[in-house]
Amino acid sequence: MIFIDTINRITQLPEREDPTNFRRRRSRTDKDSLTLSEAAAHVQQITLSYENASSLTPTDSIIANMLEAVLQQLDDLNIHVEALSQFAPTNDSWQLTLQTPPLSQEQTKPSYVTSVKDLQKDKQLKRIELHLIGQDKTDKLCLLKFIPHHLSPPLRQALLQLPPKQTLHTPYSAHELELLPLHWAFEIDQDGEEEPLASLYDNNNVPTAHYHPQFNGLQIWFERQEDALPLLISDPRFGYIYLGNYEAYSNREHEPGEEGNFSGSLDTNV
Repeated sequence: MIFIDTINRITQLPEREDPTNFRRRRSRTDKDSLTLSEAAAHVQQITLSYENASSLTPTDSIIANMLEAVLQQLDDLNIHVEALSQFAPTNDSWQLTLQTPPLSQEQTKPSYVTSVKDLQKDKQLKRIELHLIGQDKTDKLCLLKFIPHHLSPPLRQALLQLPPKQTLHTPYSAHELELLPLHWAFEIDQDGEEEPLASLYDNNNVPTAHYHPQFNGLQIWFERQEDALPLLISDPRFGYIYLGNYEAYSNREHEPGEEGNFSGSLDTNV
């Protein structure tokens, strides 16, 4: 479990930071949303690199633990989600390029070329009523929606069979939990690279996972209305990796500081 010490880190939550000094989170546009810049709306490929990692916050910890709890039911109870920034080198020896997944078509009207099979497939969403229990017994309700793309039959079946109501105990207080949105929409895609972190394989300082992920190419993204934020990937050597604390930039641009740069992190101001 990724756990951030709230006594030391609570001041890093976005609602307590000076907006002029906090560049990776953006202003809230909807009460129950996480925010990315408009530049992400038409991005097809994004790149993560060492210079764009930000410090993990309690919010990152909670999201990583929510995803870990789901993956433990889909794959193996012994899996453990690690944060990429905890072992990726702080130099230019690596970068990670991801293809953004297709966003859900809930706001798009069906066309004449849309088959009945496609319409039925679009409706195969998984909804989970997740209760986050704080250290003071606070019960924070989060409504999770997983939107599948290119999933193997075993993964799709396992996802749809997850219990619709679940509980997750956390080491956080009522104050930290109440800052989280109510609604969460995740794109879950199994069409990614099978070895996304291969550039780190020669780094002897990077420990390998004690398990082998069952679902290669797995990616989980947080969906907004017009864009998506990468949260987690699977790698055969390092396991399931959380990367929600990274900014990303479009591959159409050469440098992160240019116009194609967009926020790759969470904004949970509510």
